[in-house]
Amino acid sequence: MPDELVSFQDAIEATEGRNRGLLIGNGFSIDYFSYHNLLEAAGLAEGSPIKRLFDALDTVDFEAVIRALDDAIVVEQAYGNQDHADELEHDAQAVREALVKAVNATHPTHRDELTFKYASADAFIGHFGTIFTLNYDLLLYWVNLHSKRLNDGFGLGQEIENGRFRGPFNQRSYCDIFNLHGGLHLFQNRQDEVFKAQHTDEGMIATISRKIVGEKRLPLYVAEGSSVAKARKIFASPYLRHCFGKLREQTGHIFVFGHRADNNDAHIYHAIFGNENIECVWFGIYRPDPANIREADAKLSRFSKLEGSKVSYKFFDAETARVWDGPPEE
Repeated sequence: MPDELVSFQDAIEATEGRNRGLLIGNGFSIDYFSYHNLLEAAGLAEGSPIKRLFDALDTVDFEAVIRALDDAIVVEQAYGNQDHADELEHDAQAVREALVKAVNATHPTHRDELTFKYASADAFIGHFGTIFTLNYDLLLYWVNLHSKRLNDGFGLGQEIENGRFRGPFNQRSYCDIFNLHGGLHLFQNRQDEVFKAQHTDEGMIATISRKIVGEKRLPLYVAEGSSVAKARKIFASPYLRHCFGKLREQTGHIFVFGHRADNNDAHIYHAIFGNENIECVWFGIYRPDPANIREADAKLSRFSKLEGSKVSYKFFDAETARVWDGPPEE
């Protein structure tokens, strides 16, 4: 076990002049977006066919359910059961609308709602040259939109749909932010090109909602429950696969904030501890009592041993990063 717990500021000072990357998880956004309650917030009645389909597929992924319904529609049409096919198409649209309802219920509707918080969040991400995020909410996107500190790989793209979207993502474009699990603002077309929603006066949530319901297109995001299923979806998308590859190529020091290193994201930690170019993992612990530290140490030690890794790791107090403090009181 690492000898001591340090503050975030001490960890930054210890890595001054070195290459620093940041991996953020749900803890970065937990005060403003509820991942675990997204399906619950969708308002699907218990016992309804749609909710039973989520349960039968053992998933919280709206796309997986719509895909199952779409496949069933093809089968019913082939067997001449058009009435049932129409019913399934109605249900597929209901799932899309349920996702929009859930996002609107759990996410700030407009970036201006958090303007007073962006200065402290920007100061936090300003310590890092590369950011990897496991989140699919818009908070990191909004913070970076405020400061325009980092590039996201869409710089060579064109504005489309009256400026509501920009793309496609281009690997040759400057990119410092990698959405490992996709994002609500990202949409992939049939050619596997990825476009991002942009901020307009109507707000990005409204743009995303229109795309989901009006055009029957779901965002590119990873919501599967297991690490194996997540990895499968990542490698099925050229964009996500590229982002994951960049994690495997990261050099220097990598900070982890807002994540518990649970087994459902084992693919992430295998990539980190299997990367011989990483010198040290600085792992943030929220409310770091002895039990929490022992738990984190056991998890990281296990991933390290599985990879036969020489990458060291240290702990810092996550609360001392003061990410969402907002402006100082006068």
